[in-house]
Amino acid sequence: MEAIIFFSNSGLSVSQTISRDRRNHPEFPTSGSTFTWTSTLAGNFLGGDEDYHKHVFDIKWFSPIYELNYGRNNTNISKFTLFQNIKIGVVKGLPSLGGGDNLSTIPPSSRFLMGGSGIPYGNMLRGYEENSVGTYYGNILFKYSLEFRVSLSENPTMYVLAFMEAGNVWSDFNESDIFELNRSIGFGGRIFMPMLGMLGYDIGYGIDIDKINPNIDPWQYHFIFGMPF
Repeated sequence: MEAIIFFSNSGLSVSQTISRDRRNHPEFPTSGSTFTWTSTLAGNFLGGDEDYHKHVFDIKWFSPIYELNYGRNNTNISKFTLFQNIKIGVVKGLPSLGGGDNLSTIPPSSRFLMGGSGIPYGNMLRGYEENSVGTYYGNILFKYSLEFRVSLSENPTMYVLAFMEAGNVWSDFNESDIFELNRSIGFGGRIFMPMLGMLGYDIGYGIDIDKINPNIDPWQYHFIFGMPF
């Protein structure tokens, strides 16, 4: 029987986000890219018993595959788009300045989870159960996604997609291996609803799910709610 240990901690942190958005459309981008770099410093000279620094890099870019001429002005509209996403995350503890018996901790909410739809706190990796990929509450994250999107409607925004993606979460740098990724393929659809955001449904096949649990069905079904892309 496993023992469940409860503890309380407190800390102060500061975060900074640097972002750039050059997409040509917020709901169905066909060209451009976005870049987000978020860094957090907690504890240390700020006080408290949470001492760590965390960095997350998230890069997305969109490439038109085939453009159609539409309307009297012969406006170029892409119905087929290639979407790619690379996400890298690192969190590492810092020495506690409290000394003595003070424990320096990294709270679970600041670590990484992966698998499933990734809602609300994890990172999406379709074809696997929620938060089941890699180290549970890990410190190193890597993920790559590739989607082929086909627009069905501009108002409301609707599209279907086929995807392949791979990712993993590790406990530290010594265990991390860029070639040790959990892969998946699948397909799905999206519709943008005002006030609700992007809604969708994906069916994913976890290629490496037998490494996690051979008794789990490799076909997984995911509802997507409120995702920004």
